[in-house]
Amino acid sequence: MPLSDHLSITAPLEDKKHAGERANRLEGEPTQVLSQPLPFSMKIRNGLSLLLLFAAVAWFWQPLVSLVSLTQQQEHYSHIVLIPWLSLYVLYLDRKAIFASREWSPWLGSLVIGMGALGYWSADAAIFAPDHLSMTILALVVMCWGIFVSCFGIALCRKVLFGLVFLLFMVPLPSFLLEAIIEFLQRSSAEATDILFSLLGVPVFRQGFVFSLSNFTIHVAEECSGIRSALSLFITSLVAGHFFLRSAWTKGGLVAVVVPLAIVKNAFRIVGLSLLANYVDPAFITDSALHRSGGIPLFLVSLVVLFSLAWLLRRFEKKLGYFSPE
Repeated sequence: MPLSDHLSITAPLEDKKHAGERANRLEGEPTQVLSQPLPFSMKIRNGLSLLLLFAAVAWFWQPLVSLVSLTQQQEHYSHIVLIPWLSLYVLYLDRKAIFASREWSPWLGSLVIGMGALGYWSADAAIFAPDHLSMTILALVVMCWGIFVSCFGIALCRKVLFGLVFLLFMVPLPSFLLEAIIEFLQRSSAEATDILFSLLGVPVFRQGFVFSLSNFTIHVAEECSGIRSALSLFITSLVAGHFFLRSAWTKGGLVAVVVPLAIVKNAFRIVGLSLLANYVDPAFITDSALHRSGGIPLFLVSLVVLFSLAWLLRRFEKKLGYFSPE
Protein backbone atom coordinates (compact mmCIF):
# COMPACT_ATOMS: atom_id res chain seq x y z
CA MET A 1 0.00 0.00 0.00
CA PRO A 2 2.73 2.53 0.76
CA LEU A 3 4.38 1.66 -2.54
CA SER A 4 1.20 2.20 -4.50
CA ASP A 5 0.55 5.45 -2.65
CA HIS A 6 4.04 6.66 -3.53
CA LEU A 7 3.55 5.87 -7.19
CA SER A 8 0.18 7.52 -7.28
CA ILE A 9 1.70 10.71 -5.96
CA THR A 10 4.93 10.90 -7.99
CA ALA A 11 3.51 9.79 -11.35
CA PRO A 12 1.30 12.88 -11.82
CA LEU A 13 4.17 15.08 -10.72
CA GLU A 14 6.51 13.49 -13.26
CA ASP A 15 3.86 13.80 -15.97
CA LYS A 16 3.50 17.49 -15.23
CA LYS A 17 7.27 17.94 -15.31
CA HIS A 18 7.59 16.23 -18.69
CA ALA A 19 4.61 18.16 -20.03
CA GLY A 20 6.26 21.42 -18.96
CA GLU A 21 9.52 20.43 -20.65
CA ARG A 22 7.65 19.54 -23.84
CA ALA A 23 5.83 22.88 -23.74
CA ASN A 24 9.12 24.75 -23.31
CA ARG A 25 10.63 22.87 -26.23
CA LEU A 26 7.64 23.66 -28.42
CA GLU A 27 7.72 27.29 -27.36
CA GLY A 28 11.40 27.67 -28.20
CA GLU A 29 11.27 25.52 -31.33
CA PRO A 30 10.81 28.38 -33.87
CA THR A 31 13.84 30.19 -32.48
CA GLN A 32 15.88 26.97 -32.42
CA VAL A 33 15.02 26.30 -36.03
CA LEU A 34 16.00 29.83 -37.12
CA SER A 35 19.11 30.08 -34.91
CA GLN A 36 21.96 27.60 -34.77
CA PRO A 37 25.03 27.28 -32.53
CA LEU A 38 28.15 28.95 -33.87
CA PRO A 39 30.35 26.41 -35.70
CA PHE A 40 33.43 28.58 -35.09
CA SER A 41 34.75 31.01 -32.50
CA MET A 42 33.07 34.29 -31.66
CA LYS A 43 36.20 36.14 -32.77
CA ILE A 44 35.82 34.74 -36.28
CA ARG A 45 32.10 35.59 -36.22
CA ASN A 46 32.83 39.19 -35.23
CA GLY A 47 35.40 39.52 -37.99
CA LEU A 48 32.97 38.04 -40.51
CA SER A 49 30.27 40.53 -39.54
CA LEU A 50 32.65 43.47 -40.02
CA LEU A 51 33.82 42.09 -43.36
CA LEU A 52 30.23 41.74 -44.61
CA LEU A 53 29.36 45.23 -43.37
CA PHE A 54 32.34 46.82 -45.11
CA ALA A 55 31.47 44.91 -48.29
CA ALA A 56 27.89 46.24 -48.16
CA VAL A 57 29.09 49.82 -47.64
CA ALA A 58 31.52 49.46 -50.55
CA TRP A 59 28.76 48.09 -52.79
CA PHE A 60 26.43 50.97 -51.87
CA TRP A 61 29.17 53.61 -51.94
CA GLN A 62 27.65 55.63 -54.78
CA PRO A 63 24.14 55.81 -53.20
CA LEU A 64 25.77 56.79 -49.90
CA VAL A 65 27.65 59.62 -51.60
CA SER A 66 24.38 60.77 -53.16
CA LEU A 67 22.73 60.59 -49.73
CA VAL A 68 25.37 62.82 -48.16
CA SER A 69 24.94 65.26 -51.03
CA LEU A 70 21.17 65.26 -50.44
CA THR A 71 21.64 66.18 -46.77
CA GLN A 72 23.60 69.24 -47.86
CA GLN A 73 21.06 70.29 -50.48
CA GLN A 74 17.86 69.84 -48.47
CA GLU A 75 17.84 71.02 -44.88
CA HIS A 76 15.04 68.72 -43.74
CA TYR A 77 17.37 65.77 -44.37
CA SER A 78 20.33 67.18 -42.43
CA HIS A 79 19.64 64.74 -39.58
CA ILE A 80 20.40 61.68 -41.74
CA VAL A 81 24.18 61.95 -41.27
CA LEU A 82 23.68 61.38 -37.52
CA ILE A 83 21.43 58.32 -37.80
CA PRO A 84 24.10 55.63 -38.39
CA TRP A 85 26.19 56.93 -35.49
CA LEU A 86 23.20 57.06 -33.14
CA SER A 87 22.23 53.54 -34.15
CA LEU A 88 25.78 52.31 -33.59
CA TYR A 89 25.81 53.98 -30.17
CA VAL A 90 22.57 52.26 -29.16
CA LEU A 91 24.03 48.91 -30.28
CA TYR A 92 27.30 49.73 -28.50
CA LEU A 93 25.42 50.03 -25.21
CA ASP A 94 24.30 46.41 -25.71
CA ARG A 95 27.76 45.24 -26.81
CA LYS A 96 28.11 42.71 -23.98
CA ALA A 97 24.97 40.85 -25.04
CA ILE A 98 25.92 41.15 -28.73
CA PHE A 99 29.45 39.81 -28.42
CA ALA A 100 28.37 37.14 -25.94
CA SER A 101 25.90 35.64 -28.41
CA ARG A 102 26.85 32.08 -29.38
CA GLU A 103 24.22 31.69 -32.08
CA TRP A 104 23.79 32.69 -35.68
CA SER A 105 21.01 32.45 -38.27
CA PRO A 106 22.77 32.05 -41.63
CA TRP A 107 19.74 30.85 -43.61
CA LEU A 108 17.34 33.54 -42.46
CA GLY A 109 20.05 36.19 -42.64
CA SER A 110 20.96 35.17 -46.19
CA LEU A 111 17.29 35.48 -47.15
CA VAL A 112 17.12 39.02 -45.75
CA ILE A 113 20.40 39.95 -47.44
CA GLY A 114 19.01 38.57 -50.70
CA MET A 115 15.89 40.72 -50.30
CA GLY A 116 18.07 43.80 -49.90
CA ALA A 117 20.17 42.89 -52.94
CA LEU A 118 17.03 42.25 -55.00
CA GLY A 119 15.64 45.63 -53.95
CA TYR A 120 18.85 47.33 -55.03
CA TRP A 121 18.94 45.59 -58.41
CA SER A 122 15.25 46.26 -59.11
CA ALA A 123 15.45 49.97 -58.23
CA ASP A 124 15.57 51.23 -61.82
CA ALA A 125 16.60 54.90 -61.83
CA ALA A 126 14.46 55.61 -64.90
CA ILE A 127 11.30 54.08 -63.42
CA PHE A 128 11.71 55.23 -59.82
CA ALA A 129 13.39 58.55 -60.59
CA PRO A 130 11.90 60.61 -57.70
CA ASP A 131 12.40 57.87 -55.11
CA HIS A 132 15.36 55.95 -56.50
CA LEU A 133 17.66 57.02 -53.66
CA SER A 134 15.03 56.09 -51.07
CA MET A 135 14.77 52.57 -52.51
CA THR A 136 18.53 52.02 -52.67
CA ILE A 137 19.17 53.23 -49.11
CA LEU A 138 16.27 51.09 -47.89
CA ALA A 139 17.92 48.13 -49.62
CA LEU A 140 21.16 48.92 -47.76
CA VAL A 141 19.35 49.02 -44.42
CA VAL A 142 17.71 45.65 -45.15
CA MET A 143 21.09 44.16 -46.03
CA CYS A 144 22.52 45.46 -42.74
CA TRP A 145 19.66 43.74 -40.92
CA GLY A 146 20.42 40.54 -42.79
CA ILE A 147 24.11 40.71 -41.86
CA PHE A 148 23.23 41.15 -38.20
CA VAL A 149 20.73 38.28 -38.26
CA SER A 150 23.21 36.02 -40.04
CA CYS A 151 26.07 36.64 -37.62
CA PHE A 152 24.29 37.10 -34.27
CA GLY A 153 21.02 35.18 -34.51
CA ILE A 154 17.35 36.06 -34.52
CA ALA A 155 16.97 35.87 -30.72
CA LEU A 156 19.44 38.70 -30.15
CA CYS A 157 17.69 40.87 -32.76
CA ARG A 158 14.65 41.11 -30.50
CA LYS A 159 16.82 42.47 -27.69
CA VAL A 160 18.47 45.17 -29.83
CA LEU A 161 15.47 45.87 -32.05
CA PHE A 162 15.45 49.63 -31.49
CA GLY A 163 19.01 50.12 -32.69
CA LEU A 164 18.31 48.11 -35.86
CA VAL A 165 14.95 49.70 -36.71
CA PHE A 166 16.37 53.16 -36.02
CA LEU A 167 18.46 52.78 -39.19
CA LEU A 168 15.27 53.35 -41.19
CA PHE A 169 15.64 57.08 -40.54
CA MET A 170 18.58 56.96 -42.97
CA VAL A 171 16.06 56.43 -45.75
CA PRO A 172 14.84 59.66 -47.39
CA LEU A 173 11.07 59.92 -47.29
CA PRO A 174 9.29 58.88 -50.51
CA SER A 175 8.12 61.90 -52.47
CA PHE A 176 4.40 61.23 -51.94
CA LEU A 177 4.87 60.90 -48.17
CA LEU A 178 7.12 63.95 -47.93
CA GLU A 179 4.61 66.08 -49.86
CA ALA A 180 1.75 64.88 -47.66
CA ILE A 181 3.65 65.71 -44.46
CA ILE A 182 4.68 69.15 -45.74
CA GLU A 183 1.10 69.96 -46.79
CA PHE A 184 -0.25 68.87 -43.39
CA LEU A 185 2.30 70.96 -41.50
CA GLN A 186 1.76 73.93 -43.81
CA ARG A 187 -2.01 73.89 -43.29
CA SER A 188 -1.73 73.25 -39.57
CA SER A 189 0.81 76.07 -39.15
CA ALA A 190 -1.50 78.45 -41.03
CA GLU A 191 -4.42 77.53 -38.77
CA ALA A 192 -2.30 77.92 -35.62
CA THR A 193 -1.00 81.26 -36.92
CA ASP A 194 -4.58 82.47 -37.45
CA ILE A 195 -5.52 81.46 -33.91
CA LEU A 196 -2.45 83.15 -32.46
CA PHE A 197 -3.17 86.39 -34.31
CA SER A 198 -6.72 86.30 -32.91
CA LEU A 199 -5.49 85.69 -29.36
CA LEU A 200 -3.10 88.64 -29.65
CA GLY A 201 -5.83 90.87 -31.08
CA VAL A 202 -3.87 91.64 -34.24
CA PRO A 203 -6.11 92.77 -37.13
CA VAL A 204 -5.43 90.48 -40.08
CA PHE A 205 -7.22 89.41 -43.25
CA ARG A 206 -6.66 85.81 -44.27
CA GLN A 207 -7.03 84.14 -47.65
CA GLY A 208 -5.84 80.56 -47.44
CA PHE A 209 -2.11 80.70 -46.71
CA VAL A 210 -1.93 84.48 -47.19
CA PHE A 211 -2.22 86.81 -44.17
CA SER A 212 -2.61 90.55 -44.82
CA LEU A 213 -1.65 92.83 -41.96
CA SER A 214 -1.95 96.62 -41.93
CA ASN A 215 1.44 97.25 -43.56
CA PHE A 216 2.65 93.84 -44.70
CA THR A 217 1.40 90.63 -46.33
CA ILE A 218 2.89 87.21 -45.61
CA HIS A 219 2.47 83.87 -47.30
CA VAL A 220 2.87 80.65 -45.30
CA ALA A 221 4.73 78.72 -48.00
CA GLU A 222 5.89 75.12 -47.99
CA GLU A 223 9.27 76.35 -46.80
CA CYS A 224 7.49 77.65 -43.70
CA SER A 225 5.98 74.26 -42.83
CA GLY A 226 8.68 73.54 -40.25
CA ILE A 227 9.27 69.99 -41.46
CA ARG A 228 12.95 70.08 -40.54
CA SER A 229 12.31 70.79 -36.87
CA ALA A 230 9.31 68.44 -36.85
CA LEU A 231 11.42 65.51 -38.08
CA SER A 232 14.19 66.37 -35.61
CA LEU A 233 11.73 66.54 -32.72
CA PHE A 234 10.12 63.26 -33.79
CA ILE A 235 13.46 61.43 -33.87
CA THR A 236 14.51 63.02 -30.58
CA SER A 237 11.27 61.89 -28.91
CA LEU A 238 11.89 58.30 -30.02
CA VAL A 239 15.45 58.34 -28.67
CA ALA A 240 14.39 59.99 -25.40
CA GLY A 241 11.58 57.48 -24.98
CA HIS A 242 13.96 54.57 -25.55
CA PHE A 243 16.53 55.77 -23.01
CA PHE A 244 14.33 57.31 -20.31
CA LEU A 245 10.98 55.52 -20.42
CA ARG A 246 9.86 51.91 -20.02
CA SER A 247 6.20 51.48 -20.94
CA ALA A 248 4.84 51.64 -24.49
CA TRP A 249 2.06 54.10 -23.60
CA THR A 250 4.42 56.69 -22.09
CA LYS A 251 6.75 56.39 -25.09
CA GLY A 252 3.77 56.79 -27.41
CA GLY A 253 2.54 59.79 -25.45
CA LEU A 254 5.91 61.48 -25.74
CA VAL A 255 5.96 60.95 -29.51
CA ALA A 256 2.35 62.14 -29.86
CA VAL A 257 3.25 65.51 -28.30
CA VAL A 258 5.75 66.21 -31.10
CA VAL A 259 3.18 67.13 -33.78
CA PRO A 260 1.27 69.84 -31.84
CA LEU A 261 4.55 71.06 -30.33
CA ALA A 262 6.12 71.51 -33.77
CA ILE A 263 3.02 73.26 -35.12
CA VAL A 264 2.75 75.69 -32.19
CA LYS A 265 6.49 76.44 -32.34
CA ASN A 266 6.23 77.20 -36.05
CA ALA A 267 3.19 79.43 -35.52
CA PHE A 268 5.04 81.49 -32.90
CA ARG A 269 7.93 81.95 -35.33
CA ILE A 270 5.63 83.06 -38.17
CA VAL A 271 3.67 85.47 -35.98
CA GLY A 272 6.79 86.94 -34.40
CA LEU A 273 8.45 87.64 -37.75
CA SER A 274 5.20 89.00 -39.17
CA LEU A 275 4.73 91.48 -36.34
CA LEU A 276 8.34 92.66 -36.61
CA ALA A 277 8.00 93.06 -40.39
CA ASN A 278 4.68 94.87 -40.11
CA TYR A 279 5.44 97.27 -37.23
CA VAL A 280 9.25 97.59 -37.24
CA ASP A 281 10.97 96.79 -40.53
CA PRO A 282 9.94 94.59 -43.50
CA ALA A 283 13.55 93.39 -43.70
CA PHE A 284 12.89 91.11 -40.74
CA ILE A 285 11.20 88.75 -43.22
CA THR A 286 12.78 89.71 -46.52
CA ASP A 287 16.40 89.64 -45.40
CA SER A 288 17.45 89.10 -41.79
CA ALA A 289 19.43 86.67 -39.67
CA LEU A 290 16.36 86.31 -37.47
CA HIS A 291 14.39 84.94 -40.42
CA ARG A 292 17.15 82.56 -41.45
CA SER A 293 18.12 81.32 -37.99
CA GLY A 294 15.31 82.47 -35.74
CA GLY A 295 13.88 78.97 -35.54
CA ILE A 296 16.89 77.68 -33.61
CA PRO A 297 16.01 79.33 -30.24
CA LEU A 298 12.40 78.15 -30.59
CA PHE A 299 13.64 74.65 -31.42
CA LEU A 300 15.75 74.66 -28.26
CA VAL A 301 12.68 75.74 -26.28
CA SER A 302 10.77 72.85 -27.85
CA LEU A 303 13.52 70.47 -26.75
CA VAL A 304 13.25 71.79 -23.20
CA VAL A 305 9.49 71.17 -23.26
CA LEU A 306 9.99 67.67 -24.72
CA PHE A 307 12.59 66.59 -22.18
CA SER A 308 10.58 68.13 -19.33
CA LEU A 309 7.65 65.97 -20.36
CA ALA A 310 9.93 62.93 -20.58
CA TRP A 311 11.13 63.67 -17.03
CA LEU A 312 7.55 63.92 -15.74
CA LEU A 313 6.58 60.67 -17.47
CA ARG A 314 9.62 58.95 -15.99
CA ARG A 315 8.67 60.08 -12.49
CA PHE A 316 5.14 58.81 -13.10
CA GLU A 317 6.52 55.45 -14.22
CA LYS A 318 8.60 55.22 -11.07
CA LYS A 319 5.47 55.68 -8.99
CA LEU A 320 3.84 52.87 -10.94
CA GLY A 321 6.81 50.60 -10.25
CA TYR A 322 8.34 50.39 -13.74
CA PHE A 323 11.77 51.07 -12.24
CA SER A 324 13.43 49.08 -9.49
CA PRO A 325 13.95 51.08 -6.27
CA GLU A 326 17.36 52.75 -6.10
